[in-house]
Amino acid sequence: MRIAFVSLMYDAPWGGSEVLWAQTAARALAEGHQVLVITNAWPELPPPLQALAAAGATLCRRPRYEPTLRFRTRSWLARLPRKGRLPEIDALRHFKPQVVLVSQGGWNDLLFHQQLATWLQSVPFLLICHNYHDPVRQGEAQRQRMITLYEQAREVLMISDLQQQVIRRQLAAPIQNARVVQNPLNLPANWPVPYPPLAADTVVQLAVVGSFDTDRKGQDVLLDTLCQPQWLARAWHLNLYGRGPDQRYLERLIEFCHLQGRVTWHGHVADSNVLWATTHLLILPSRIESGPMVVQEAALCGRPMVAADVGLVRDWVQDEVTGFIADMASVSSLSRSLERAWARRSEWGRMGQAGSAWASEKMLTDPAGDLLQHLVAAG
Repeated sequence: MRIAFVSLMYDAPWGGSEVLWAQTAARALAEGHQVLVITNAWPELPPPLQALAAAGATLCRRPRYEPTLRFRTRSWLARLPRKGRLPEIDALRHFKPQVVLVSQGGWNDLLFHQQLATWLQSVPFLLICHNYHDPVRQGEAQRQRMITLYEQAREVLMISDLQQQVIRRQLAAPIQNARVVQNPLNLPANWPVPYPPLAADTVVQLAVVGSFDTDRKGQDVLLDTLCQPQWLARAWHLNLYGRGPDQRYLERLIEFCHLQGRVTWHGHVADSNVLWATTHLLILPSRIESGPMVVQEAALCGRPMVAADVGLVRDWVQDEVTGFIADMASVSSLSRSLERAWARRSEWGRMGQAGSAWASEKMLTDPAGDLLQHLVAAG
């Protein structure tokens, strides 16, 4: 079967939203399917895309849109010989896929790819929504257009029950072809990971894992919380894992909050066992996201957490049993939940064990294989 994978993620060359479709594409190649991959043309090809190309996938890298007159002029001139068609449309026409998977970093990205949305009417397609915003401002015409796109898809794939609930409310539509899927996880070979010692005089190791995009991930709110007097008087150390455009801002904020020496930058850590072996408590201060995979990974590896109530958090964390849920990513809400957690830190190891057992029952062992089956069935 000929299967096309179209990624609409615009903000970065790679991220959590790319894992599911990329692993599904790799599985499709391994099972003998022909694969076309369409992504933005970044200066450097991310390693997973390099691996897909090496395995036999055809890659189409569309020029990344820039809001400049120069870009629009060059794009218009380049499309003249193709009667205005974008390069990804020509690639799809040539490949003739029997089914298409469109992966959105958000939930309405396809609205801004009119040629693609029009072309998709001629072929079965599945649509993944990796995020949501609440609240969101949209006009009735935009709302109706999104409802139509969802109805045209064979399936609309969401990452959490909360995301599905919010989008249905915002569109005032049932989206009857929607279902919740799971992302592949980055787990160590052996999990849960033994909990590190935590004596009364131990410096508690806190971890935040996620890209440095503060508008979504909320690291700035956490730093604002931890610089309050009651937290400055306690023995803790914050470990930031990840990369992203806001690192310099966070560095300045750490200085502004006088937290130098209490925060360590780790970058991206490929071996998750190293991360969890030294972590006592995960903190997820996200303002908005649908499926923070680190929540699932922390739970399965036996780590309790303090997490803002976003996306799949309530699907994977039992408040006061396996972790502590903050109502939202605000200083007051995070502070209250951190206080609850700190008062029970002697129980964190047992909470982590309970969380791992509970999460194990919810874990889908082969998300990529499951999605590939649905693609084949749709084609």
